[in-house]
Amino acid sequence: MYKLFFAVAVALTLTSLAVPARADSIGISVGEAIPFQAPARAIGGTSQLNLGADLSLSGAKVIPIKAVLLFDYAGGSANAGSLNDYGLGLGARLTTPLYVGAGAFLYDVNANQGAAIGSHSTNGFGANIFVGERILPLPGGAGISAQITYRQLPLVNGINPSGVGFALRGSF
Repeated sequence: MYKLFFAVAVALTLTSLAVPARADSIGISVGEAIPFQAPARAIGGTSQLNLGADLSLSGAKVIPIKAVLLFDYAGGSANAGSLNDYGLGLGARLTTPLYVGAGAFLYDVNANQGAAIGSHSTNGFGANIFVGERILPLPGGAGISAQITYRQLPLVNGINPSGVGFALRGSF
């Protein structure tokens, strides 16, 4: 009986110490993605539009880590070609003002290499690792952050669209 009482007491104590709920349950980021590989930059541009979104799948916790559903898009065009990728994934991120996180994605990557070579598509797994810092806190736990993301994507027709992204992230 005392073991049950002790377990309930510990659970109630941990619940009372939980980090308060924040408005940081939805995030939207807008920025640029820069592919590392020269052929990817040749058809997708040296700087591509990068959009992201994340939705928290967990509430307040004892530790400030949230499981998140992630969306990632980057796309651009150059030299009569284009390179676009879309990804949906699961990940985790810290909810502190200086945060880190990572996600595993299923990507769809499309490369149009012009009339001579044509278009190619592939699906595959990729990953993002990101770090950011809240630069403008807003009431209720919302805010604006600056974020850097390493993007690892699947190859399409020998082209590696992986690279780095720089974005502003709004959390609501």
